[in-house]
Amino acid sequence: MPEQNKIRRHTFQPGAMSIIQMGEQLIGHPSTAINELVKNGYDADALSCKVYFSSSPNSSESFVIVYDNGSGMSYDTLFGDWLKPSVSSKRKADSKSAIYERNQLGSKGIGRLAAMALGENVTVITREVNTIDYNWITVNREAFKEEVLLSAIDFPGDKISDYTSLFLDREILKERKTNVNSALLNFLKIAKLDSFEKGTLIIIESLDDSVLKILREEHNQLELLGQSQTYENTSFYKALATLITPLNLNNEIQKELQEKKLINNKKEIAASKSKFSIEYGTNLLPDQNENEVEWLPVDPVPIQSAYDYRIYGKVSKDGDVSGYISYKRLENDTKEESFELLQSDFRDKNEIQTNLFADTEVNETGEYYFDIRIYDIGEKDNLEKLAKESKLKSAAEFRSVFKNFQGMRISKNGFGVKPYGDEVEDWIELSKARVQNPGRNVNTNQILGYVFFYSPENDNLEEKTNREGFLENKAFQQVKTTMKEIFSFLGKKRYNYRLLHGLGRVPTSKHERPDFEEYMSRLHHLDATPAIISYSEKFMKEVTTSMDNIEESLSFSERLASLGSGIELVYHEMAQPISGLRTTKSSLDLKKSKISSDALDNFVKDITTLNYATDVLTELRKSLQPAIGRSRSKKFAPYNTFLKVCNLYKSDIDDYKISIVADQRLEKYEITDLEYAFWIAFLNIINNAVYWIKKSETPGEIRFYIEEDSFIISNSGPFINEELIDHIFNYGVTTRSEKNATGLGLAFTQSILSRNDWNIWAENRKDGPAIIIKKGSNG
Repeated sequence: MPEQNKIRRHTFQPGAMSIIQMGEQLIGHPSTAINELVKNGYDADALSCKVYFSSSPNSSESFVIVYDNGSGMSYDTLFGDWLKPSVSSKRKADSKSAIYERNQLGSKGIGRLAAMALGENVTVITREVNTIDYNWITVNREAFKEEVLLSAIDFPGDKISDYTSLFLDREILKERKTNVNSALLNFLKIAKLDSFEKGTLIIIESLDDSVLKILREEHNQLELLGQSQTYENTSFYKALATLITPLNLNNEIQKELQEKKLINNKKEIAASKSKFSIEYGTNLLPDQNENEVEWLPVDPVPIQSAYDYRIYGKVSKDGDVSGYISYKRLENDTKEESFELLQSDFRDKNEIQTNLFADTEVNETGEYYFDIRIYDIGEKDNLEKLAKESKLKSAAEFRSVFKNFQGMRISKNGFGVKPYGDEVEDWIELSKARVQNPGRNVNTNQILGYVFFYSPENDNLEEKTNREGFLENKAFQQVKTTMKEIFSFLGKKRYNYRLLHGLGRVPTSKHERPDFEEYMSRLHHLDATPAIISYSEKFMKEVTTSMDNIEESLSFSERLASLGSGIELVYHEMAQPISGLRTTKSSLDLKKSKISSDALDNFVKDITTLNYATDVLTELRKSLQPAIGRSRSKKFAPYNTFLKVCNLYKSDIDDYKISIVADQRLEKYEITDLEYAFWIAFLNIINNAVYWIKKSETPGEIRFYIEEDSFIISNSGPFINEELIDHIFNYGVTTRSEKNATGLGLAFTQSILSRNDWNIWAENRKDGPAIIIKKGSNG
């Protein structure tokens, strides 16, 4: 054996690929990478953060922007510690930010590498307050895929006074290994992000196809399904909403636990003046103004004041549970009671691992809190009650909102921890317990709750390097066991409550009707009087007739919904063929000079016909546009919407010499509302006007004008029957003679307008029938 003083020392020399492995390959969903960049902004004492996605068919023109107005980085920091992966000053015990004393969220030292999971080029532009120049660096991900040592890889970076030149100057573009991106430059200008006083701007260019696919498919699918506020249901927005929700809830739960004398002092995650907000944007939102960026606030997950049962409290440092359980399932029987669960009882459960809570060992997790709401989501009458309490329009809307955010989530230092609470992440194995005993256990799709952890008390819970949850160490196993015990206790209490009050789920088909024959048989058996039997028979006939009408209306509504989806599909699918026709026309124009003079005239005529047909298709597509993105209120001109609808009837209007007369004052008159509601209203009103003018077989006119605070659509057709004029907006009322006349068009018009606080009625005036649309008293 060699002498000790002659033994050599050695070091690792990491390969370039290690950067990819620590960044891109560790990230599960791309939304995790965005969250990491936002958390870095929070750690830098930012008060706000902006996230913007720009999608393009040409991936080299796509980009993501993440900007925070935090402290920014000095030259020495950016070109020093920032370039040292896995080195982090945040790893120090009880590490806090300089200004707002925030508990630090990042400590791995690799969050900066997460950006490379999104696209090829990552540019960081940063500036401290009261400094002149910006510090910048561009990292090209492809460089790390070479089989060389990490020390052999370098990339451009320096100081600069105007960072927009990074995306314009030919020499700099060459150094950055990228090209001019006009869409990016235009965005920076209109978003007013072409300069900033302090903070950090991260620009990721040439997005991965996987990222672009997620963006396009989610926005297109949700819009096609007609879901309200489509962006709120996309994975990137939801990930941001889930991330910041606990910031507010952290204070609320601790305040409540103080009032209940369960805790003495609050765990502060930041100074009282600390605020933090996120704004989201994307060019995939429908109906955007090309000359401005529509920034959408990222709202926290809506923790409802409405619930059926609620269990909340604390787990002590010794592992004992104390808290309260509330009952609000029945409006006439609300109550709250305290409870305690001792950690020593957990050891008697078969499913708990041996020595997990041994007498000689402490609870490694430390003290933490929980707040869980439970919903009897499968019972229609209860859903309607919950919708009313939540100030939502219907049971269906409540179910939709709830479905987006259901689950059991985890917060650490005021921010959500992925993937806990995601629809596929049943980390407490509630589904398994429910299969074994459905009545006495709840499922993940019935709960909306949080567990709250803090530094330094709960720092034995270590996040995985890939930011996809905690390591399965002893501390986290103790958390899961304790939460299972809480849910087991809750399940029994809920089961007993429902049993006591006779609550249960009765499965029925939507087509199933009451058994009237059995009801009549029961009346005869009870010797009911002839008068009661006669009245019951009459009443049941009326109910049957009403149900027949409802069934017919529902059938029509289903067809209408299918038609709406079809229109949207046609709208989207027309874009590519129209673009192809335009390109073909341009190509043919270039080839005209190569055509012989004999064939040239016919060739030019064909081009003209092609151009005309393309223009017609383009105008038709524009006319359908208000039916797309129909769930979002925005500023629009009713005048333009009216003319778009008229264009759909262009053939009839031309053939029957129908004049369109519009009030010129309306040309620049704009309102902020749901354009889709007006598109539907104009569609049905003009349809009726054209129909009756055609019937009169004389030239006519359709008029659109404003009268005080009302919109008037009138026509020169025959007057409306005075006996029916007050009923034409009722379901089934029609004076048309065709078999397919349903009388539902105007009823649907009134329904959708009234939902948006607009009134509609009809009058016979000297110059013909008129429809009046006026904002309601709440408008």
